[in-house]
Amino acid sequence: MYEKIFGKYPQVKVINYVLVNPDRKYSKKQIALGAGISRVTLDSFINNLEEMNILLKDKTTYTVNMDSKIVQTLIKTQMLLANISIEEGLENYDETIDALNDEEFELFMDSIDYEIDINKEIEKLERNEISIANNENAFVISSHEDSTSMTMSEYFSDSNNRRNIKWII
Repeated sequence: MYEKIFGKYPQVKVINYVLVNPDRKYSKKQIALGAGISRVTLDSFINNLEEMNILLKDKTTYTVNMDSKIVQTLIKTQMLLANISIEEGLENYDETIDALNDEEFELFMDSIDYEIDINKEIEKLERNEISIANNENAFVISSHEDSTSMTMSEYFSDSNNRRNIKWII
């Protein structure tokens, strides 16, 4: 979100990247790769982020300084901006979809095998038997075994202000 507002400057990219998972330890290589900048570019300003108490250095790794007032403000602001963006998206969404009645919901739930062996699914991903793609407006999960796919194409808000996701199976 910060990149949309402040531009794609390397410092903004780094802050945006490390704030996504602030409890993680990062090497310089991981930060540069995750932020989409070169290691040389990162080296030109990472000391400034340390001096501002945004990042803490421990030997060869860096962590986000969660005790820093700057970091706390950045995280709060990032969350507020995300909520505003979601609310605006929901306000601008005008299509309404009828909810399933109890019988239709039961039929739908009975048709799904929702007991998942996560290790088996990870192995399928590693063997490229399943693919996950982020298209422009949707996430698509495809199985190469049985040629099925599931698409998360949109979300909407109903009258009770609950957020729903529309899946196309």
